[in-house]
Amino acid sequence: MSSLSQPHKKLAKTLVDKGLGVPSVMMLEVMKPFSVVTQQSLYATSPLALLGGFQSYHQNLTALFESREYIEEMMLELERLLEDPDHE
Repeated sequence: MSSLSQPHKKLAKTLVDKGLGVPSVMMLEVMKPFSVVTQQSLYATSPLALLGGFQSYHQNLTALFESREYIEEMMLELERLLEDPDHE
């Protein structure tokens, strides 16, 4: 059972649908050791996201980098969607 939230599953599906599944997995794998730094950087840019109207997207992205386990779950979801040609 996946612990990913619905917005994260939707993001994974969008990335795979646009042909960005493999690059996304690679990027997440590279960023996994820096998840704390990434999350803190995203927290620092919260006011900019609020002004730009990207607050909900920004919150979902920040939540993804809360722990390495969430990143791993996202990578597994991306890989599952990549393996299933008619994913829903």
